[in-house]
Amino acid sequence: MNYIIKKEDLPKFLEFLQKKFDQVIVPAKNKTDATCFQQYSGQELFLETRTDFSAKEFFRPAKEKMFSFKKKNSSFNVEPCFDTAKRVIFGIRPCETHALHALDVLFIKFFGEDRFYSIRRKNTVVIALQCSKACENGFCTSLGTSQATGHDLLFFERGSDFFVKVETEKGKELIDSKFFRHTSDALPSADISCKNSLDTEDIEENLYANFNHPVWKEESERCLSCTSCTQSCPTCYCYTTKDEFVFGSDTESERFRFLDSCQLKRFTEVAGNHVFRPSREGRLRQFVLHKLSYYREQYGVHLCIGCGRCITVCPVKISLVEIANKIQKHGLGAKK
Repeated sequence: MNYIIKKEDLPKFLEFLQKKFDQVIVPAKNKTDATCFQQYSGQELFLETRTDFSAKEFFRPAKEKMFSFKKKNSSFNVEPCFDTAKRVIFGIRPCETHALHALDVLFIKFFGEDRFYSIRRKNTVVIALQCSKACENGFCTSLGTSQATGHDLLFFERGSDFFVKVETEKGKELIDSKFFRHTSDALPSADISCKNSLDTEDIEENLYANFNHPVWKEESERCLSCTSCTQSCPTCYCYTTKDEFVFGSDTESERFRFLDSCQLKRFTEVAGNHVFRPSREGRLRQFVLHKLSYYREQYGVHLCIGCGRCITVCPVKISLVEIANKIQKHGLGAKK
């Protein structure tokens, strides 16, 4: 079923959602003028293009309390801390729906369910907003992520209206006649054209086959290991854990997990102070290969969604697309 909602009615619709959900999350500018997802409080929405920062924080927080524990006789009493808030996120772009799909594959389908992630995911209704133009440094069309997937409602901007396509029962439950009217109009075109283009033919095999290609060293000499790429990426999920102890028979200690980065030298440090990736060359290569080779080989989907955020935020403008295309162009035919 397809519907129309007037743009002027969108704030009223979001207020309506606030009565049904614990949190309504929207794209907007923060105090530093960066665009990100935040709780709706009547602020002006940012709907021009994709945000600087994704909605990952509401699925994989930068800091997440996992459980509390307290000594109890000869054992421990452990209380998990699941986030059970009911959320609706409005304005996620199609590429980000593919980011959620990539994370679903790992945290729900493989190696046992990560309930800290899955509970958030299952309690969140996703309202996607179709892009009408390519974003800065985006290359979603190369990776097939320009069309949304796994969402509940899909909004298309169309003049003074939004055309709305219902995809799931959860989405249908949000359709209220006060704001929406049924339409038999044809689905709007969602074709966009990206300036950036990634050659994806045999990319997984060719990148790995060129493990020692000179481009890794050339680009890594400019890298600052600042982690901007992994902080802005909607699919980077690497984390570390930390226990915060409170001593005393009547007090609880807590375990947290924090998002970490493969671009930091200490990330691969193990017992005995051995570091598996001591060079920036090795760490940059790990980032690109994980996004475009390893993850696809393991789980069947690319971990890169083509949003281009890592290119935009890099202070020295290292481009995953340029690295991969150089190897694709000059490294074809190389074997493992």
